Amino acid sequence: MNIDEDRILKEVRLFALNLTQFSETAQLDLFLACYADTPDFLAVSGDGVIRNLNDFKKICKDYYGNLKEQKLTTVHEKFHILDESTVLFCWSGNIYAYFKNGGTWKMQNYTVTYIFKKIDGVWKIIHSHESSLPPQIIKSE
Repeated sequence: MNIDEDRILKEVRLFALNLTQFSETAQLDLFLACYADTPDFLAVSGDGVIRNLNDFKKICKDYYGNLKEQKLTTVHEKFHILDESTVLFCWSGNIYAYFKNGGTWKMQNYTVTYIFKKIDGVWKIIHSHESSLPPQIIKSE
């Protein structure tokens, strides 16, 4: 099979950039729209709990509902093209989260592995696995 790797990388890099922007600006609806509404969707959160899409949406609403904005700094990222419509993406970096109540969290060495799947011509996340140490609370309310 002949895969156009340059085109795929261009598409998934843009998708990952948009995902980051939606996360940084606390645009919950746009952020969640990046995730596939499929029965086999799985998200493993930093707390080690495996969640389906509905449960994942609940924890995102709790977090982003209290978030004003956050800054993500990339330390490492790697894309692996598995086939024409499947890409594994690993991102590692640092996050500063600024909350509406004035609190600030610093999350170092935050790592997420995603599986991106092109579904009906649109890239979506079908699996995510987050790993992190507990956040360092820099400033509380």
